[in-house]
Amino acid sequence: MQPPVPGTLRILHLSDTHLTGDGALHQGTVDTTAALRALLEHLDTVQGVGLVVISGDVSEDGSPRSYETVRQTVGSWAERHGAAFVTVPGNHDQRAGFRQVLVDGHVLGEGGQPLMHTMEYHDPSVPVRGQSIVAGRRVVTVDTSVPGAGYGELDASVLEHLRTVLAEPSDHGSVVVLHHPPLPAPTALQDALKLRNPQDLADVLRGTDVRVVLGGHYHHHFAGSVGGVPVLVAPAVANDNDVAGPYEQETALIGTGALVVDLAADGSLWSTPVRLPRADADQQALHLDAAAATRIAEAFGPS
Repeated sequence: MQPPVPGTLRILHLSDTHLTGDGALHQGTVDTTAALRALLEHLDTVQGVGLVVISGDVSEDGSPRSYETVRQTVGSWAERHGAAFVTVPGNHDQRAGFRQVLVDGHVLGEGGQPLMHTMEYHDPSVPVRGQSIVAGRRVVTVDTSVPGAGYGELDASVLEHLRTVLAEPSDHGSVVVLHHPPLPAPTALQDALKLRNPQDLADVLRGTDVRVVLGGHYHHHFAGSVGGVPVLVAPAVANDNDVAGPYEQETALIGTGALVVDLAADGSLWSTPVRLPRADADQQALHLDAAAATRIAEAFGPS
C-alpha cells in the first residue's frame, strides 16, 4: 500500500474482535485470537499508521483475560509501528472488565507511548468515555452500549459530554469512535440491535470540527453520513455478515478484515478495505432462520 502523504493521519480501523478469555471459538467456528494475529501480520507492511482503533465488541465474554489479549496483541503491534491505540466498548463488552485492563480505552498515545491513567472505580452503569490528541486530531470515544442489551443508545449524559468536548475546535479536527453506527441496519436482527437515537448524535455533530465517525457492530463495511459527517463502518475481525441474504434471516461467513483510513490535513478522507486471505473464507460461520433471529431480537432489543 502507498505511504500516506505528509500531514495525513493514517488510521488502522479494526472492529468486532470478539476475543474470549478461554480461547473458545466465536459462534463455534472462528478462532478470533488467531484471526486477529493473522490480520495484523498481513497488515504489518502498511506504512505510516499513526492510530489503531477498535470500534467495540473487543471481547465476546467480557473477561479481563480477553482484554489482556487485545492489549498485548494490538498494543504490541501499535507500539512497534509507533501508533496510538484507542478502543471503545460494544454490546458484547463488559464495562468492569474493559476498565480493569483498558481503563478509558485510550491505551497508547502518539508514537505508541503508554498513557498514564488514574485508576478510579466506576459503576458499570456509567458509560466509558475518554479523549486524546493524535497528530493534532482530537480522538473522542463514545460508549453506545447498554448493559445487558444488544442495541445501542446515547444517553443524555453521553450526549452532553460529547457536546461539551466538541464545543471548542481542535487544531486539525476531531475523530469520533463508537460501536453502534448511526446508519440503517442491513438485516431485521441488526435493525432491532441498532443505535436507537442517531438523530441526537447528528444534532450534536452538526457544525463541529468532527471529520469522521468510526463504528462497527454490523460485521461488514459500510459508509454513510450523519449530521453532515462521514461515517465509516469497519468489517469485523470475527466474521463477515452476508448482507445480501434474506432480510429476516441472519447469516455470517468466515472472513476477516479491516479499514485503512487516511485523514488528510485539509480534512479530506478516504478509506481502503483490507481482507485477510484465508483458505476457509466465505464458508458459513453462522445461520439464523427468521424464528431464531426474532427470538434474539426480542431478548436483546428494546423492550
